[in-house]
Amino acid sequence: MLGIACGGGERRAESPSPTQTDRSADEMGLAAGEGEGTAGAEEAPPPAPPPVTVVAGEHAPIEGATPTLRITQPRANQVIRTGNAIVRVQVTNWPLEAPQGRHVHLIIDDEPYIAIRDVGQPLDLNALSQQHLGHDLAEGTHVVRMFPSRGHHESVKDAGAFGAVMFHYRTRTEGFEFDATQPLLTYSRPKGCNPAGERVLLDFFLTNTEIGPEGNRVHWRIDDQEGDITQWVPHWIENLQEGEHSISLELRGADGTPVPGRFNSTTRTFTVASSCPS
Repeated sequence: MLGIACGGGERRAESPSPTQTDRSADEMGLAAGEGEGTAGAEEAPPPAPPPVTVVAGEHAPIEGATPTLRITQPRANQVIRTGNAIVRVQVTNWPLEAPQGRHVHLIIDDEPYIAIRDVGQPLDLNALSQQHLGHDLAEGTHVVRMFPSRGHHESVKDAGAFGAVMFHYRTRTEGFEFDATQPLLTYSRPKGCNPAGERVLLDFFLTNTEIGPEGNRVHWRIDDQEGDITQWVPHWIENLQEGEHSISLELRGADGTPVPGRFNSTTRTFTVASSCPS
């Protein structure tokens, strides 16, 4: 190439200096050393996964009358001296289905719920604890909470569709306090193993309280992310990666302080996997 000098004259193209860097490879889009082997080249790191988000859903419709639930046994503060702890419950407007479909969630204290699909017979808490929770029902004071659930485990969110009772098995637990008339958060989902690639249901039951942008709220924390829920509707967790996850739900006031209550803060673990047991 010929250079054009000021004044219109011509000059010979200069030879490159022996110390000048040859930029031709860069200009051609070639990496330094390409053509001489790729040893030592670093691969670009994989993109970071999208952040976990919690989004509000919509209530599933109720066909017919609103379900109701009432625990008739044991009585409040009853001491069960002999025999097993037996629960009897009356459920109306919610025919149960087995092996899938509508059912009732039964929660002993603050353990994971047990899906109940037949309330026509007395429920033996000792047997249920052994079968589903893997341990004996401990002697002492307990609280049982129950509410109707849809086939995909979303709770029926109506004040009449909830029952709770405190009782004492063999003996009373000193210092155990539970007031069923106070604001209460009952954790439900997520639980167990959840299929990868699908959003995961986050669900709970509220009693004696409402939540809203200017009032009480349910604070969630999933692994290292957190936020507030201000609508009592089913929520969905999106972008969960495979593996074990930790979740906590806590009932808080408008100022962010915890609402007092034995069960108003719950922490659980659950998994997301490509294949879950049936």
